[in-house]
Order: sequence, then C-alpha cells, then structure tokens
Amino acid sequence: MNMKKYLYVNALSSLGSRMDLIACSALIFTFEHSAFWLMAFFVARQVGGMLFSPFAGILADRMDRRQAMIASDIGAGLALLAILLIPHPYVVVAAAFLKGMLYTLFAISFQASLPQMFGPEKLAWVNSLKVRLESFVGIVGFLLGGLLTDHVGYALVIGADAASFLFSAAILTRMRWESRATPDKAEKAEEKETASGGMRAAFVYLQGAPVLLAVSLLAAPLAISTAAHNYGLPFLADGLSRGDATLHGLMWSAMSAGGLVGAYFAVRFSVDFWRGLLGAYGLMALLVVAAFAAEWTAAVLLLLGCAGLLSGAAQVYEGTLLQLAKNEVRGKVLGVQGFLGRSGFFIGFLGAPLLTAACGLFGLVVCAQVLLIFALVGLGVYVQKSGGVADSRR
Repeated sequence: MNMKKYLYVNALSSLGSRMDLIACSALIFTFEHSAFWLMAFFVARQVGGMLFSPFAGILADRMDRRQAMIASDIGAGLALLAILLIPHPYVVVAAAFLKGMLYTLFAISFQASLPQMFGPEKLAWVNSLKVRLESFVGIVGFLLGGLLTDHVGYALVIGADAASFLFSAAILTRMRWESRATPDKAEKAEEKETASGGMRAAFVYLQGAPVLLAVSLLAAPLAISTAAHNYGLPFLADGLSRGDATLHGLMWSAMSAGGLVGAYFAVRFSVDFWRGLLGAYGLMALLVVAAFAAEWTAAVLLLLGCAGLLSGAAQVYEGTLLQLAKNEVRGKVLGVQGFLGRSGFFIGFLGAPLLTAACGLFGLVVCAQVLLIFALVGLGVYVQKSGGVADSRR
C-alpha cells in the first residue's frame, strides 16, 4: 500500500476517536453519579498515557514498530467492543485507561517510523500533511460525533470507532518498511542494556543534542498552558453567550481551521525549525491571552483562529525536530517527550480549578501563558549557549 495513503487511514481512526469521545460521554451520562464517572473517564485516559509513555518509548525501540502499531490498533478496537458488550462504568473507565496506554504506544511507534516510511528529506512535508489531517478531523469529528450520537445512538458510533482501529490494523499488515530500530545482531548485543537502562539512554543521548532536549522539556509547560485554555474555553463561551454550546464548538473549530492553514504554510517558507517553533509558540501564547481579554465574539474567534494557525506551524517544526533523533533511541526520546507532555496536562487540569478560584479565569490563562513564554525564553537561551541552533536547520 502507498505510504501516503496510510496517513489518511490513520486520520480515519483519529476521526473515529473524536466521535467516540462524544459517544462515551453520552453513555456515561446514563450512569448514576455520572459527574464522578466522567471525571474518572478523562483522568484514566491521561494517567494511562502518562504512566506508559516511558515504557512505550522502550518498546518502540526494542520491538518491530509496525507490529507494535498493529497490536495497539487491535487492542484499542477490542477495548471499544468491550464497552458495547458490557456498558458498565468500570468497563468504560478501564477501556479509557487501556486506550490511553495503547494510543501512546501507537503514536510513539508511528512517529518514530516516519523517517523510515518516507525518508528524512520528506519529514517536514509529512508532518505538515499529518497536522493538516488532524486539524480537519478536529473541525468535523466532535460535531459529527454529536450529531450521530443524538440521531443513531452511542453504540453505533463506538462500534464505528472500533471498526476504524481494526481496519487500520488490517492495512498495516499489508505494509512494509524498515520497522526495527536496530538490526537483529545489534539488538541482541544491546538487549540487556536497553531493558535495564530504561530511559537513561534517551537522557544520555539528549544531553548531546541540545535542540532535542529543549523540545522534549518544552512539552511540560506547553501542555500546562494548553490545559489552561482548554479548561477555560467553555467558561469563556458561556460568558460571551450564556448557555450557547455552539459557540464553544465554534471556538474549537476556529483553532482547528487555523491549525490546518498554519501546517500548510509551515513548509512553504525556508525557516529554521527551532527558531520557528520558539516564535510560533510565543506568539500563540500572546494571542490566547488576547482572546480571553476580548469582549466581542468575532474578535475571540479570529484571535483563536490565529493562535491555532501558529500552533499548527509549531507542531510541524516540533514533530520534524524530534524525528531527526537517532533511529536507535528515537522511540525513547519520543517517550520522554510524551511523558512530560502527559504530566503537564495532568498537572494543568488538576491545577486549573484551583488557580481559577484564586485569581479568576483570565488570571489562570495569563499565568499559564507566561509560564510558557518563560520556558521558551529559557530554553532558547540554553540552546543558543550550547551551540545547538545549527542542528535545527532544514
């Protein structure tokens, strides 16, 4: 199968996952104590991914990455089918935890495979297309999930998502690329070190690659800042148009549409990836603050769309830089970045209600974005002093 076509197959699974999120939420609302179980559902997804990220990175470097992706897809599909067979709160939460783990393994294995699937020279183009597809999925996925759940019920939507994972696994069985991180002999020689060293090998490697270390460390403050405005968007929508859920959806659509445009233009200009990432995320933080300060709906949507544009471009640069890591440790590097990102989201979502109570919604957003800007400045200075900027050039 053509490698490019698989990007669309993967986007189909992402579309199903967004629809499934709405359907599972609708199912949870039929349970007693639904507020508690909804919180448990979202926490289980994050905790599963956070705890498993380091191990997923090790597995992605030790296993055949294609086989790891197949196993992840099959496991996710079966977890969703279990919800249909036993629609009980414990099953839904357990499936969310398992999907968080399997999604992490799939994502790390997939990202680590892209240089072998398409070639290092096409990484920027591939990441641009990947981000554009994810942005498109973000625009239509939640809306479609809500419409289908309302009109045909949660069972069909969850079943369709399970089918999309199993379809992806079937397609992967027909694809071939150099999907092992190391040749068999080298792997056998280093197997003991890989198993016992864990993530230490990734940190040792990152110490000699300042740009990659900075991108990995940036994942935590970036996730905290994202969690803050994600938490704040429904409150912002309610303040502008009380009780209007449509406006909340439009806010997400505006950011997703911006991300699609940003990812498209990210590869149309000759940009140093590291400096481009710093500039895009810095401006994005300022635009998010401006959006929460605006008083007119049109201005808020425009500012969020521009923030999404910059975020889309930055994601292309970020993914391309991380995929330039040495193949033998690429999975572990992505595992470190994934663990820090998941941890940041976990901290951000736990801290957001407390910070909002202390200094208000706008104060929450300002604190989170200032944290991100300080991290960008600090890591930028570190990379500059380390002489690692040249490594980030196209």
